[in-house]
Formats: sequence, C-alpha cells, structure tokens
Amino acid sequence: MTTFSSVTSQSSLTDVLKAFPKNSEKLMRLAHDVMAEPGALSRGEREAIAALVSGLNGVGYCAFYHAIFSEVFSGPDRDTGQRLAPLMTYARHLCQGTGDEVDAAFQAALDSGWSEQAIYEVVEVCGLFNYINCIVRAAKLPAPQARPKHLPTPDELAGSYTTWADMVGQK
Repeated sequence: MTTFSSVTSQSSLTDVLKAFPKNSEKLMRLAHDVMAEPGALSRGEREAIAALVSGLNGVGYCAFYHAIFSEVFSGPDRDTGQRLAPLMTYARHLCQGTGDEVDAAFQAALDSGWSEQAIYEVVEVCGLFNYINCIVRAAKLPAPQARPKHLPTPDELAGSYTTWADMVGQK
C-alpha cells in the first residue's frame, strides 16, 4: 500500500491536509462556503449529496462522515432521501452520466420544484467532493469500521470546515 510517507493507517483528512498545506487552508474555506453558508439547500442536504458523490467515487472514508453529518443536520437518510431524490439523480448523472442524462436530470429537478440555485449548489458539492475524494483516495484513508457511539450535535459541527481550515493553516 504505497501512499505519501507522512500518511499512516491512523491518519485523518486533517493530517493529510496539514502535511500538504499549500492550498489546504483555502480548500477548507471553500468547503465551508459551499457546504455551510446559507443557500437554497440546507447543510444537511448538501452533506447528503456529498455522501452520495463520495460513494459514487468509491471513497468510503468521505461517504461515512458525510452521511453522519447529513443525519446530524437533517435527520435519518430516509427522511431526506425521498425529498432530495431529483437532486440526487442529477448529482449521480453529473458525476457519471452522459450529457443527455445530465440534461434530463436537470429538467426533472426543475420540474419537481427545485430552483436553479439549488441545482447549482448540487454542481458545487459534486465538484468540491470530486476534488476532496481524489485527495482521500490518493492518501488511501480507510473508511471507519464503526459508527460513533454518540453523534456530534449541529452546534458542534457548525464551524467544522473553518475549524479544519484553521488547523491546516497553522504553521
């Protein structure tokens, strides 16, 4: 299992970003803007889309954490999944589909009542997590084996992306 020399089996994404800080702080600040700033989609909805994209990319580490974050902010997946179905279909086709499939999914999302702003936020989440998933895949971070006994609260996660940005930005 060859990866970066500073990455161990116990490393986290924060450890990887600290090892390569050049653009990491900016990336985490962008992650905050895309994932946590007010918009057409809630934080939990965006986290659910990030979990989907990470799963499509085969990155269990990110899929695991973003599914938990989505649950913390929006409740169980069964509560958000049906409501988000048109956006999830759009995200799936955006990541893996043909142009015609993307177009049809875009129109279906509009027809189901989602705004262009909401659909564009899906585009941002897809792009961001394709990037972050590449980092995690290159570092070979494993998916956690067990769910935490106690989930964090929304307040505990509210500033998580800026906290990570501050941590990786420290010299």
